[in-house]
Amino acid sequence: MIQQGSPVGENWPPWYPVMSVSADNSTQLSLPGDTAKHKSLASVSHLGSSVKKMGQNEIIPSVEPPPEAAKTSNVKSSRKYDRFGEVIRYLTYQELQQFFDAAESYRHKLMFQVIYELGCRVGEFVRVQLKHLNFSRSTVLIPAENTKTRHRRFSYLPVGLMNEIKSMLKAEGRMSKRKEKLEDEEDYLFHPPSRSNSHYTENRIRQIFLQYVTKAGLDREYGHDVRGRKLHQFTVHSMRHSHVMAYVHLYKLPLPVVQKQVGHRSLRSTSVYLNPSEELVAQAYSEARQAPRPDEKVTARLIKDRVVMSK
Repeated sequence: MIQQGSPVGENWPPWYPVMSVSADNSTQLSLPGDTAKHKSLASVSHLGSSVKKMGQNEIIPSVEPPPEAAKTSNVKSSRKYDRFGEVIRYLTYQELQQFFDAAESYRHKLMFQVIYELGCRVGEFVRVQLKHLNFSRSTVLIPAENTKTRHRRFSYLPVGLMNEIKSMLKAEGRMSKRKEKLEDEEDYLFHPPSRSNSHYTENRIRQIFLQYVTKAGLDREYGHDVRGRKLHQFTVHSMRHSHVMAYVHLYKLPLPVVQKQVGHRSLRSTSVYLNPSEELVAQAYSEARQAPRPDEKVTARLIKDRVVMSK
């Protein structure tokens, strides 16, 4: 049996049918990979108009892969990633200082500093329990069940901020002052007043954030959603964006390091933040405009040469 149009190379889809011609000139379609290799699917006489003959060449109709051959992926479409850079709403370093200065409550200020330094999602933050803290390593465990990607990770806090957390726990009687032993490891790190057995809701954290961002004079509205609700430029998720922008552009950390800290499933998600930030563009242009222009350098050099020659 002679195969016509047989695949060449290893990239040929395993589900694609193969046209074959037997010694008696009968033509059949076979499916590679069947239990019976090249098992006949149907003869050409039963295919009707689905197969057209052009001379001696057989044109095989396009065949969609079976459902089991369809690839599934957790990676978002590239179109969304291409447009994602247009909607990164982050706070600059100066705006972050304004925001933290506006926080009247020390406890609230500590909450948002933790969110910023972890670069975590608000849903991950509210579910942090005392048992997730490693004070000696200054790390916070984000369990898989609390993450969007269902992959656990360890994120790092500045040592000074972890010490602030210890001081808060001691002041609240949740950690012994001498041995620094936790009273109840199942307690949530931050919880509503007098409700240590439950955590803040995500909406409550968003409300507190909006309160302080408004007080700092940073709140800006840019439209309304389909329900007529106001859309704000900065949300609590902006703290996560601010973390990535700061540690990528200001502190120059490698992308894979930042990816592990914030829990991006793909490095492609982190690479979106490589687009220059607005303040970096402004700074670059400011430095360029303050530097001597090329023609000014040439003029200065000619004047210097003339002075030397006159001597």
